Amino acid sequence: MASKLSLLSVLPLVFANLNKPVIQPNFPGNGLASLGQGILDHLAPTQSTWDDWGAGWIPQDCKSLAQGAGLSPNDIIPFNIHYADCAQTWTFCRHKNSPLSEVNIIDLFGRLPVRMRQFVRHLVFIPGNKSAGSNGDNVLMVGPVDITVFAHEIGHSLDSHAFDPSYGVPFSTGNVWVSNYNLDSAVPDPYAQSSQQENFAQHTVISIYDKAVPGGIGTIQPNWQAIFHQYATLEGYIGDIIIPGGTCTHRLTDSPPVTMASKRRALGPKPKVALSPEVEEIEAIPMKNTITMTSFDEAGKPNGSYVINL
Repeated sequence: MASKLSLLSVLPLVFANLNKPVIQPNFPGNGLASLGQGILDHLAPTQSTWDDWGAGWIPQDCKSLAQGAGLSPNDIIPFNIHYADCAQTWTFCRHKNSPLSEVNIIDLFGRLPVRMRQFVRHLVFIPGNKSAGSNGDNVLMVGPVDITVFAHEIGHSLDSHAFDPSYGVPFSTGNVWVSNYNLDSAVPDPYAQSSQQENFAQHTVISIYDKAVPGGIGTIQPNWQAIFHQYATLEGYIGDIIIPGGTCTHRLTDSPPVTMASKRRALGPKPKVALSPEVEEIEAIPMKNTITMTSFDEAGKPNGSYVINL
């Protein structure tokens, strides 16, 4: 990974593309990582089982993300997660040296509401300095990321899929979101200043906390009124998608299975990736040829960005 990423610039995040200041007082730590413990305390794990894919096979999107990060697909372990609240499995991909184990991953993802989880294709977990980015409904997670990063990155898929298209797609570019943004005096943190898409994704974290934790966001942010129209708009228009309970109704088809290596090696049975008849297919967003990663300090505060070429 170091040999590939050393060619890429790790730059400080450039903020203030949006014209509103950061809320005062700041969220603890000047970011939203402080919301993670409340989310964990009030969202229960989901019953699940898991199993590895057949030897030698990997989802195409996982392979592309791993190779873009300078890693060998042979070191990636694809595995299926069978959650009790969804008829369709999820296939995630973990590098053998990722600091997050399969158990960690299954627990963190499974705590998020199922109707929110259904808008994700693959999550890919690799070792390195803490960072994350999304591309084509896939998320690349680097290092020991926490549940707020899961929620933020999934928020980008919600932005593109979870709303009536007449409101604008992504929702964060439409009139409903922008007009309510204009009614507020602030944004949650410097990360949210970088674009409406990042602002929306940060409000996804806030909205989950607001709905899950008794007393809502006011228990951690006394000046919640300064951002109220934004998170209330997200909550009002997205409905029960960020509320625990229920079952999945829609899913993305997994990217096709491909071989891990070009040279011949022993292969297990080719995995089947067809959707269950119990869910409707979501049209996936095509993968782009780059993925912009946001990096985080030890406290979980965003502190830089870099680009991976796929």
